Amino acid sequence: MRYYCLAFVPAPEGGYAIFSPDFPEITTQGKGIADSIEMAADALRCITEEYAKMKKALPTPSTLEEAKEKMKAELEYLEISVPSNAILYQFIPAPSADMALVKISATFTRRTLELIDTKAKLHGMTRSGFLAAAAQAYV
Repeated sequence: MRYYCLAFVPAPEGGYAIFSPDFPEITTQGKGIADSIEMAADALRCITEEYAKMKKALPTPSTLEEAKEKMKAELEYLEISVPSNAILYQFIPAPSADMALVKISATFTRRTLELIDTKAKLHGMTRSGFLAAAAQAYV
């Protein structure tokens, strides 16, 4: 499992703005520390899923020192003035982006399998594609 360092920058209106030195696509915010960590983890999950769908390699996680340097440059670019000692850094685990196909065996009643096949066909999908999409929608 990879861990990415995310920066929690105090926001003037309260809470934290969240940035990722490794994923420029991530910007979110939270009301407090616990909420911010939850938002950061959700944003990291979403971006790793998008990278996997695009078959794009995940970046190498920055060290704490690298993350601090990248954030310093980013905040200067954004013209955000915050004392460096006010920024909190947290390593967040990224879910696996392994897109390798895995063959499984599943058992259904004949009627359930007919329903799955009917719905899959209706949506222009294969049985496997439909089941995968249904599982992802359920989560």
